[in-house]
Amino acid sequence: MGNTQHYLIVIVLAALVASGIAPTDRPTWLMEVAPVLIALPILIATRQRFPLTDLLAVLIALHALVLILGGTYTYAHVPFGFWLQDMLGTARNPYDKIGHFMQ
Repeated sequence: MGNTQHYLIVIVLAALVASGIAPTDRPTWLMEVAPVLIALPILIATRQRFPLTDLLAVLIALHALVLILGGTYTYAHVPFGFWLQDMLGTARNPYDKIGHFMQ
């Protein structure tokens, strides 16, 4: 595992800790970040046997950050989604669509 992947782990863990301090709704936060809480330890534990490319690690980290941000505010209230809503002129916050796209 290269330095890039170490930095990504630190970034995702820092975002996870920061998001868990005062999420909008704790049960929703836990549900939204559960995939990160499950996958990250597995990816770390299996990194020698199943090494990831830096590209795949970046994509996984981006997906984790989308989940973490969505869990922090709940998807319907993510500030970036409101900015997109205003910019695109949509009727509702489209942040959940970003999450679906990342999946």
